[in-house]
Order: sequence, then structure tokens, then C-alpha cells
Amino acid sequence: MGFGNSEQMTQISDTRAPGPLQRRKARTRAAIVRAASDLFHRNGYGETSIQQIADLAETGVGTLYGYFTSKEEILREVLETRSDAARSSYFAAVDEATGHVDRVVIAIRILAEYIRDNRLVLAAAFQTSARDRRLDAHWEEMLTAAVALLITTGIERGEITRLPVETTARVLIGACTMATLGIGGWDRRNTDNALADIETITRRLLSGMS
Repeated sequence: MGFGNSEQMTQISDTRAPGPLQRRKARTRAAIVRAASDLFHRNGYGETSIQQIADLAETGVGTLYGYFTSKEEILREVLETRSDAARSSYFAAVDEATGHVDRVVIAIRILAEYIRDNRLVLAAAFQTSARDRRLDAHWEEMLTAAVALLITTGIERGEITRLPVETTARVLIGACTMATLGIGGWDRRNTDNALADIETITRRLLSGMS
């Protein structure tokens, strides 16, 4: 029996369980992200130092910089981790029988919950992105693409009226974001009412109701 060619051996190697070193590195990285997330939400992004993150993660500043080059990069990782949890919430809320108008509404609702739960961190991201557009560009484009795909699929299945897909996705995401944060003319005291109105408008818009 042969051992296979080098490509096959590489594939076998890639599927092996991570060794002790890789597991330790993964635990350290996760501890840094958890510590940063806790501190950002408790104290605010600007008031949190790299030293505080390292201390809470029970690691050294030098070790931390071996995983992340800056506090902004840690912020991106915190947002990515929390957006993964939001995606899991979305998939838990839909099934094969869920129509695409409902899917878009659920996605917008979960986005609002995500923004509400991460208000301090997102505010920091918006402020930082004013200096470095790369910080939220990837997340923004990914979210727009996801909602646009739901709308496109709904149009193809005859569940959603024909609309300019990307613009519609950006309008819905933008309205949800500003209403939840209480910016751009939205009153933060009436967030729940505003989001209920946005949900009603979304259903009527996607269904082509006048």
C-alpha cells in the first residue's frame, strides 16, 4: 500500500487536529478578544488601553502584539466575533418555510439587536472609521451583500417586487442603523417605535404595496 502523492499527504496533514501549540495560541487569541470585548463594553473603547486588555487576558503586552498589531485590529476582531453570533441568531430564526420578505425583516431586526447590544463598540468603530475607512468597510459590504442576496432571491421567487437591489439593501440597513443609534434625525427615546415603523415600511416596500 502506497502513502499517496505529496498533494494527498498535504490534504491529510491539513485535516489533522491542531497540536498543543496551535491550541494554546487559539486560547490566547480568544482570551485577548474576550478581554477586549468586556473592557470595550464596560469602559468604552477610548478608555481601554492595550495594557488593560493584556492584564485581563492574563498575558503580556508583547504577547498581545504577536496576535494583533493595534487596538483597532482588536476592535475589528471583537466586532467580527459578535457579528458571527448575530448570524447564528438569524439562522436559528429562519427555516425552509420562511418567506423572503420575512427573512429580510428578521435580518433587519437582528441587525438592530446587534447594534443595540454593541452600541459603545460600534460608536468607536464609526469614529475610528472616519480616520481609517478600512475599519468598517468590509463589515458594511458583507452586510449589504447578505441583505441584497435575500432580496434578489425573493425577486427571483416572485415573493418580492422588483426593486434596485443594492440601493434597497443600503437604505434598509442605513435606516435601521441610524434609528437604533438615534442619529441622523432619529430620536433615540423612540427607538422601538421607529424600528416597528421601519419593519412595516420594509414589508410594504418589498411586497410592492402602495
